[in-house]
Amino acid sequence: MTGRMKTQFGMRSLAILGSALAATQMSFAQEVPSRISWAPSYSGSCTDCPLAGQNLSGWNLSDASYPGADLTAASLRGVQGHNTNFNDAIAQGADLRHADFTGASFENAILIGAKLQFGQFNNSQMTSTDLSGAHLENGKFIGAILTDAKLRAGQVLEADFSAANLTGATLTAANLTGSVFDNAVLVDADFFEATLTNVSFRNARLAGANLEGTIGIESADFEGACASASTRLPISLELMDCAPY
Repeated sequence: MTGRMKTQFGMRSLAILGSALAATQMSFAQEVPSRISWAPSYSGSCTDCPLAGQNLSGWNLSDASYPGADLTAASLRGVQGHNTNFNDAIAQGADLRHADFTGASFENAILIGAKLQFGQFNNSQMTSTDLSGAHLENGKFIGAILTDAKLRAGQVLEADFSAANLTGATLTAANLTGSVFDNAVLVDADFFEATLTNVSFRNARLAGANLEGTIGIESADFEGACASASTRLPISLELMDCAPY
């Protein structure tokens, strides 16, 4: 009799313990997020990585190397990517809004139609980067190297390119309303048919640049800016000659 009671008590204790463990497991499962939102760090190296359409939002990619990566339509929103290497990457239509790519390299990368609003690209390397039709509103490109970059028909409202180098850059038909190019190097840059309403070119170097056919140039600020004999300016605008480097 006593043995039977002990057995029944033991079985009931095991049942209670099992229920408690099951409840704990269920609670833990419910706490696991359905998507990665805790900013994991992936500071590795991956050449030609197939990341098209992937959701990398909030990840930390600082000091990583992803040359030639396929980031077509991928989400890198809010990414931390200091000094990351994205040279030759294909990121057409990618979402880089609010990301911080300070000091990163996007040389020869394709970001056609990409979203870079409120992104930080200060001191980044973007030589020959194709940003045609991209959205750069409120982006920061202070001190960035954008030589021979393409920003055709881009939406570049209120972006900051202070002290950036855009030698040979193509900004034709881009909407640059309210953007800042103070102390920027704009040698041989092409602004044909770009919107320059309230743009600041203070102390900018515009030798050989093309500013013909632009829209709203009468409201732009050219204080301290310089040009050269080969600079194409509207008849109404005169700039002082640039001193030799």
